[in-house]
Amino acid sequence: MNILAVVAHPDDEVIGCDATLSKLADDRHDVRALLAVKRNDPRGVAHWAELEDAFRRSCAHLGVRARIAETLVDEHSLEAGVHRLHDLILPEIEWADTVFTHWPGDCNQVHGAVGHAVEIATWPFRRRKNVYLFEVATSTEQGFFPSFVPNMWSTLDEKQVRRKCEAMRFYATELAGGRTPEALARCMQARGDDIGTYAAEAFHIARFFL
Repeated sequence: MNILAVVAHPDDEVIGCDATLSKLADDRHDVRALLAVKRNDPRGVAHWAELEDAFRRSCAHLGVRARIAETLVDEHSLEAGVHRLHDLILPEIEWADTVFTHWPGDCNQVHGAVGHAVEIATWPFRRRKNVYLFEVATSTEQGFFPSFVPNMWSTLDEKQVRRKCEAMRFYATELAGGRTPEALARCMQARGDDIGTYAAEAFHIARFFL
């Protein structure tokens, strides 16, 4: 299968779904992670070259092809320019059979905008793609009324958990409470507890076609 993860920020691929992406790459699927948005916050601006490099390195570590849009959409203009983001990601969406992306109800408005752009790009009347939505620690669950409800789990072994934690270490500027390798391991183990297994990543099935 052709599998695509569309992410808002460098490190979202790690936090949201990279153990699953790595698992799928190990099974010889063609897996890509697409970055199409550029951060505008002071830390993001100061470290952007480093973040792009970390994105490439984390993807390589996971066996995933890093894709960075030739012209990134500016984060500040994203809400008014979802159509630009849609047009930018559409060629990659067309290539994919399965798409992973952000929960559109995420507390982070950029995550939500990316999820919405994927929703438009995978409008079933135009193109039928399986779409799975992931959670991002310290963001998805931070709203007034957290609404992420998983209905699909990807079971993980120790190697896949370790690989995810190692990938997070590439993002030295982004490590914080809830976003450390140790925190990610605890989250995967908690999701594993949900279904009685060692570890897991959780998703919500947004679109699925047989």
